[in-house]
Amino acid sequence: MRIIGERQRRSLLEDGYLGVADLFSPAEVAEVASHLDGLFDRFGDLPPASVLDLGATDGEFGTQVPEILYPSVLSPSLRRTAVFQRAKALAKQVLGVGTWFRFDHSIRKPPGCGFETVWHQDRVHKRTGLPERRLNIWIPTSPVTATDGCMRYVPRSHLNGVLPHEPVPDRRGALRTVGVADSDAVDVPLPTGGAALHLFETVHSAHPNLGNSTRTAWILQFTHPRTVLPTATLLHRAIYFGQTRPWRTTAVTP
Repeated sequence: MRIIGERQRRSLLEDGYLGVADLFSPAEVAEVASHLDGLFDRFGDLPPASVLDLGATDGEFGTQVPEILYPSVLSPSLRRTAVFQRAKALAKQVLGVGTWFRFDHSIRKPPGCGFETVWHQDRVHKRTGLPERRLNIWIPTSPVTATDGCMRYVPRSHLNGVLPHEPVPDRRGALRTVGVADSDAVDVPLPTGGAALHLFETVHSAHPNLGNSTRTAWILQFTHPRTVLPTATLLHRAIYFGQTRPWRTTAVTP
C-alpha cells in the first residue's frame, strides 16, 4: 500500500526525517487520543514497569513529562485503529517487506512544561549489533508548533553513525548527543493528522511545551528485518509482560 509519494520516501532516506501533514483524519486521531487520555488519566495506577517521567530527578514523579511504555499493550484497541494500521503500512513502504512493529510509547508535556527533549539518537539506547533499520512515527494528538513542543531534527545526521552522548545532569535517564548546535536544527510543526518520521540514527529532539494546551504524542517504532532478538531483549519483554499481566487482566481498557 502506497501511503506517501516516492519523492517523500527518498527525502526521508536522504535527510533522515520527514514531516507529513495529512496522514490521518482528525476523527482518526481523536480515536487514538481518547485511548491515550484514558491511560494518562490513570497514570498513577498503571504498572510501574509501564511508566516513566522524563523531567527533573527532584520533581514529583508523573507530573513533569509523563511517559507510558507500550500503551498498545495496556489498551489493545490502539492496534485496531486506522492510525496504527496506516502507520504500519507506511513503515512497510519505507523499509520493505518483513518490516514489523517493535515498540510504542506515549509522551505528554503539560501546558507550560519547560523541559525540552534533549538531542539524541535512538540507536544509542539499542546497540544490539544486529543488522537492522528502524523507523519512528511520531503522531501528535493536536496541532504542534515550536511553542507547543514539536519535533526538530538535524538533517542527514543519520549518515554519521552513532555519535558520542553524555548524561544530562538532574534529568531522569537522559542521554544527550555531544556537540549538536541548535542552529543546525529544522523544526517540524504539524497539524492534527500529521506525523513526523525519522530513522534510527537521526539526531532529534523536541521543544518544551510553552503553550496553553497539553501536548501528547504517540510514537510507533517499526523494525526491518525481523531478525532473531538478542537474549536481553527477550528477557526484557518477558519481564515487562509478567509485571503488567495483573493490571491487564483486571483493568477495563477501551
